[in-house]
Amino acid sequence: MSVHNISLRAFIQATEGEDRVKTALSLFLLDNKIKVINTEGHFGNPITILQAHIKGRDCKRFIELLKSKLPGHELERLKEELDERIDDECCLHIRFDKQAAYTGVVQLATTTDTIAAVIKLKAFPASRENVIAAAEEIL
Repeated sequence: MSVHNISLRAFIQATEGEDRVKTALSLFLLDNKIKVINTEGHFGNPITILQAHIKGRDCKRFIELLKSKLPGHELERLKEELDERIDDECCLHIRFDKQAAYTGVVQLATTTDTIAAVIKLKAFPASRENVIAAAEEIL
């Protein structure tokens, strides 16, 4: 497995319940350890951020969930977009549809209402080509 760790993040909109967003985020987690961060926006509006981190063997479970639950055409799209989704820090970025996740469905986001996943990949030496190869290997 070529994954160091995975970070997940979701914002709770003012119209959403925290429990619903936690349920959506929990679809991707084995331990349901979710950190709640309360902050405020530029105009003083309250913002709640949910964060979770996946490490060790649980990374493999996340990748297996991704490969088994993501529709085939979306998995192919993900593979085709690897070059655009990998940053200079060897991280693969994927945004999942938060509303679909709440219903137990894994799908790529088409709106801004998302669960953001950042997958830190292992590649040695850490070149763009090696990181893309590592991502292709796990997908």
